[in-house]
Amino acid sequence: MTKVKDIIAKLNERFPENIASSGDPVGLQIGSVYAEVTKIMTTLDVRPNVVDEAVEKGVDLIISHHPVMFRPARNLDFSDPQNAMYGKIIANGITVYSIHTNSDKAENSSSDWQAEELGLTDVEPFAIDDDGIAVGRKGKLPKPLKAIDFAYYVKKQMNVDFVRLITASNDKMISTVGFVCGDGGKFWRDALKDNLDAYITGDVYYHVGHDMISSGLTVVDPGHYTESLFKTKCAEILNDFKADEKWPVEIIVSQESTDPFQDLM
Repeated sequence: MTKVKDIIAKLNERFPENIASSGDPVGLQIGSVYAEVTKIMTTLDVRPNVVDEAVEKGVDLIISHHPVMFRPARNLDFSDPQNAMYGKIIANGITVYSIHTNSDKAENSSSDWQAEELGLTDVEPFAIDDDGIAVGRKGKLPKPLKAIDFAYYVKKQMNVDFVRLITASNDKMISTVGFVCGDGGKFWRDALKDNLDAYITGDVYYHVGHDMISSGLTVVDPGHYTESLFKTKCAEILNDFKADEKWPVEIIVSQESTDPFQDLM
């Protein structure tokens, strides 16, 4: 039988845990590395609806992008919804393993997937973390676009219903772009240092948006849920591992949305 530790060993080759950003709680979240695995499910987040789906489908191992335990639990009082979810995971013998900033930083992983999605060329590392490894990518658009058209381009390429454009001029021409997956607000000044025309990241704060405009940088915020690309790409990698290692496991992609927002037009 295939065990969790066998899966983790292969994943750690592709997404090394030791390159995760400082303080990022990647790796084994809940369960045992010695547990047997017959069915794996990939997901962006581990939320109650995802756990219910995993239980219903007989999943043994959930592999998520966002860690399920960003902060330590103070107790296991099941009147708290988060604790109740932990209890359901444990009661059903499910193991949870998370690959977060180590996916953003690894080669041919989240950042490169997004660069491909955006159609960027001449792709290079962008936004260097404390360990000297880039957390994002930068590159050139297929053709220059006005800022307003660039925002709609991002909306289309990333398949989202809603983006926010932050710019001093809708007519500014955009050719070079940097991005950090998810919430990369703290790296926006790196785009200025690299003389980029625009920056893409999610969860931009109101007052930071003012600073971005004052600096002359154009920014598109497509939200955080664009990282859901992880669950399909990770499943593809697992299927490659399965073929190479001859694992007798089934690999599925969660069909549940964990986007907490509804974009009402």
